[in-house]
Amino acid sequence: MANFRTLPQWLMCVFTIFLFGVWAACAQASSEDMVSQASDPTVETEKLELFVVPLTVAQISELADVWQGHLSDVISEFVELSQKDDGGDSDAAKAARAQVEATLEQQTRVADNYRAVIASWTAKGGKAEEIDPHQRYLTVVAGATIRATNPATLFSIAWDWLGSRDGGLGFLMKTSVFFVSLIVLLFVARFVRNLAARGLRRLPAMSNLLRGFVLTVVYWITVVVGLMIALGIAGVNVTPLFAVFGGLSFILGFALQDTLGNLASGLMIMVLKPFDTGDFIEVSGASGVVDDMSVVSTQIRTFDNQIIVVPNSKIWGDVITNVSAAKTRRVDLVFGIAYSDSAPEALEVLKGLVAADKRCLPDPAPAIFVGELGESSVNLFCRPWVRTEDYWDVYWDLTGLVKETFDAEGISIPFPQRDVHLIQADG
Repeated sequence: MANFRTLPQWLMCVFTIFLFGVWAACAQASSEDMVSQASDPTVETEKLELFVVPLTVAQISELADVWQGHLSDVISEFVELSQKDDGGDSDAAKAARAQVEATLEQQTRVADNYRAVIASWTAKGGKAEEIDPHQRYLTVVAGATIRATNPATLFSIAWDWLGSRDGGLGFLMKTSVFFVSLIVLLFVARFVRNLAARGLRRLPAMSNLLRGFVLTVVYWITVVVGLMIALGIAGVNVTPLFAVFGGLSFILGFALQDTLGNLASGLMIMVLKPFDTGDFIEVSGASGVVDDMSVVSTQIRTFDNQIIVVPNSKIWGDVITNVSAAKTRRVDLVFGIAYSDSAPEALEVLKGLVAADKRCLPDPAPAIFVGELGESSVNLFCRPWVRTEDYWDVYWDLTGLVKETFDAEGISIPFPQRDVHLIQADG
């Protein structure tokens, strides 16, 4: 009874061993089939690169010896045919030259397959001392083949290559397609940028700085994607470019830490909008009108037309005074009169000048009053409200008009003076 109960377990073990054996046999057969297909001298390079993927290092090592033999056979045939090619114009020489050309094409294809096998062998960790003889063999054979080829045959091969769709003609066509695609790409990038600009105009809350940055990013993303497509159309393998870009981004991330800080600060400025282009700001010891802003710096133009470039990290980490943020500003003026003059009369003169200037706003109402009693003068405060763009014009015009009007009305503007009393000492 005990043996009967344990019988299914034995059957399961036997069945498992059987399945493992079948799987191993199938895997071995599949591997041998891959080696057989990869050893075919007529196999295309693209297919060969797929056949060697599942092979082990030992199998690829044997496959490299096989392709070395294929290349040796082709070169032997080339040497025999080269002896018959004397460079003449006879029918035999032309026939031999045609055979040499065909053999060279075959040698090129076999050499490409040989290199593909060596590349896979290297990628899978093959020993350098085992791979190096194969690489040297390829190099020596290529140079010796060119030296052994008749000049007339080389010229004929070069001429045929220039007229071939897989050679010079194909290269010219691909180059032409690439440049035409590049020109079309620039127009498409501009169209996409203009389309994005029309969409962004519907967002009035977006600052001009952020709008310009977004449009620039859209433009260059379109250019980069289109360039990848154009290279693909031209037959260039763009897959390695992504690996290059990934490595460069990793390296640049460490090398450009300060620049990345400016980039982050620039994005914060664009999003939160403490100022915009055309605003008058005071920041980091500089003051002027914001001319332009990139992702790393802001360009400020002073009143005397100097250009100041301030890193965005300096701006975002400092106090920002935006003078142009509000639509209206108060002009703060102080005028001193002598203690002997009439303060009410002077106040009436100031009120009349402010009321006569249409740039001074009635609401909020201007504030004109005696502000303080100074050491040498009675100081009158004049504070009209104006539009922000009229601030400096009103400031300078009112200052000049008050001086002229005070002189005409006989109101003096005293300058600081001090009385000195000398006391003589006794004896």
